[in-house]
Order: sequence, then structure tokens, then C-alpha cells
Amino acid sequence: MEHYITEIRIERLRHLSDIIISLNAEQRQHLIVTGKNGSGKTSLLIALEKYLQAINEKQFNALIEHHIPKLQKIEESLDKAETEAEKYEIKKGNIFNTNTLEQIRRYADGVKVLFNDSKHLESLYALGDFITAYFPANRKAQIIRAQGIHDIKLDDSYGVNSEPGKLLHQYMVHLKTQQAYARNEGDMDVVDRIQAWFERFVGALRILLDDDSINLKYDYKEYNFKIHQSGRIPFDLEELSDGYSSVIRIVSDLILRMDKNWLLGNEISKYDIEGIALIDEIETHLHIGLQKKIMPFLTDFFPRIQFIITTHSPYILNSISNAKVYDLENCTEMENLFLYSSDDLAEGYFGSDEYSDKLKEKLNRYKYLKGKISLTEEERAERARLRSKLKNIPSGLSKEAASIFKEIEGKHL
Repeated sequence: MEHYITEIRIERLRHLSDIIISLNAEQRQHLIVTGKNGSGKTSLLIALEKYLQAINEKQFNALIEHHIPKLQKIEESLDKAETEAEKYEIKKGNIFNTNTLEQIRRYADGVKVLFNDSKHLESLYALGDFITAYFPANRKAQIIRAQGIHDIKLDDSYGVNSEPGKLLHQYMVHLKTQQAYARNEGDMDVVDRIQAWFERFVGALRILLDDDSINLKYDYKEYNFKIHQSGRIPFDLEELSDGYSSVIRIVSDLILRMDKNWLLGNEISKYDIEGIALIDEIETHLHIGLQKKIMPFLTDFFPRIQFIITTHSPYILNSISNAKVYDLENCTEMENLFLYSSDDLAEGYFGSDEYSDKLKEKLNRYKYLKGKISLTEEERAERARLRSKLKNIPSGLSKEAASIFKEIEGKHL
């Protein structure tokens, strides 16, 4: 049985209220939250983070099965009460203890989350079979350098705010040490499995850094790894640019949440554990090329993680097919944005009433050509190109532009 979020109900969160974001109930669907600064994107992720903490702290079952339903019944009764005396009697007969109210406010203050199946989330999390992770906008890989050989034991589960990715360097040194021991003992199965782990990690680096020349070399004397790249002096993982460091933070963190001491088993980790990952402003410090590939990479490398992200980038919006986009500023939802080009999205991006000058120029030019009686062949071709582009601007991203386009079309039928 798969486990994923199917609905987010924002009852009251800062200036937001009475919003329902529905996701696919039949299969895992990712959510991309967009909107201008101040629209509530980060606040929503923080509220979701608190909700996931209830799973981490074994309060989730009590929250959704007892506390929230009881509070809802009380609120419904109060709404139906016609006099203050009736309200007083309802409150008197349904006194919540202070701890219960604090729990509700701590985990579900203004936001409620529905899963397709939530019965076993607490036990799955405890076993390490359900991941919860939150990555704030200011994330950066903070890798602790190994100062020697340490026996690294990974936990079965990590809380939504934990940072196991910090152990990446020490963990890789541990793997190399185990590989050397296994080779000395003639245990080539372990040697090969560890080699496969490093080959997969290097493969991820090659995709993310967009360079097939990337290699990772271990200096056993210094307990250090150097990235070797064609045309560059070898450098440490910690020397990656802010953009790449931000991505490595996410990838290494999810890897270590899933690895769970796989050497004690019989096969290399598959990174197919399910869970929820929240990422704020995923495009932070990323160049356009990496913005286009980050979500396809994450959803392919971690196929059972449901990603809920915020972004300002049109290159993120259309990068994957299995995602719903929700604009918190205008309270509109959109799907299938992968069918549109990044340019189409960029020109109408966040343009509910203030669509871009570039888009405005195209609309004015199209209006002129549409009304002109005699057109040259070049002008006819230009008009056809403009019409094809303008009709593909999603109305959810630029309502005013879509309205003006329809008006132009209507006047010149």
C-alpha cells in the first residue's frame, strides 16, 4: 500500500483561509506551490512540516483519530447554537484539557492534511519505511569532514528537521574503509556492492553537474574525497558553488535517510522508500539548466518520495508531468504545465493583473495585425506565430492577458 498526501486544507494560515488543495487520490502526485513573495508559500511548508512532526513524535494517530475530530464536532455544535446559553453549555460539556489543545496547535494549527491511507504511518516511520524531510530556502551542504576512521551507524529513522546529510563525508570514508577490509578478507561481494554505491553516487554528480568527466577519488591518507573534473583543479565537496551545494544537501540527506546500514543486508540500497519531502524555493542559486533538471532528477532517483515544493521559476513549473501547480496568490490550480514552453510560462508568470511588458507588446502587435485589412506574407506568418503563442499562455498564470486575447479574437471573427 502506497502512502501519500491527497488533500491539504488551509483553514486559517496568516492571510490565507478556506483553501483546499486536492491532489490525485489514485496515485502519488507532486505539488508545486507558487506565488509572489508574501503569498504564504513558506508559511504553508512550515505548517506541513509541523504536521509531519506529529508522525515523528508518535502523536499523529491521536491527532487525526481523536483530537481533531472532537474539536470539529464542538465547533460544528457551536455554529448551530442559537443562543449564548447554548454555546456556554456546549463548551462546559466539552472541556479540552490544556495539553490536548496545545497538541492540536503544535501540529495542526490552521492546516489539515489528508492521506490516502494514514493508519500505519507512525509505525512505518519508526521502522525507517516512511521518510519525512524539510529543506528550508537557506539550505547549504554542511558536510562534516572525517578526521579519521569512525564506525558510522545510521539511524532507522530521522525526524523531518534532522540533517543526516552532514554525515556524508564520514559515511563515505566508512564505506571505503569497509571496502578495504572486505578486500583483505576476500569478500568480493561486499567490495563490489560498495563500488556500485560509489558509481551510483558519481553518476548522480555527473547528471547534476552536467559533466560526464566527473570522477570522485579517495585519498586514504587524508581521509578525503576530491572531485576530478576535466579542465579544473581537483576540489572538495565543500567547495561546490552554492547552487550545487544546495542540491547536494537534498540528495545526500535523502540518501542517508534511506541507506539504513545496508551493508548488513544482502543488497545495495535502492532509494525506493516512500515518504514526503518539503523543499522551499527549490531553484535557489540554481542556473537555468539545473532548474530544468532538478525535479526530473529527484523524482527519478527517489521514485516513491512525494515532493511538495515552492518556486518562483517557470523552468521548474513545466519540468515534470506528474505535478499539480497551485498559485497561492490567486488561489488557482493548474496541471499539465509540462505541455507549455518555459518562455510561454515566463511571459505570463505571476501576471494576474500585471502581465509582463514583453507579453503586452505581443498582444498589442497581434491586435494590430488582427485588425489590419491588407497584410504582407511576412505579416500573415507573424500573426499566425503570435496567435499560436498567445493562445497557449495558461490563463491561471495570466488572467488579464488571456482575457485580452479572447477579446481580440472576439472582435475580429
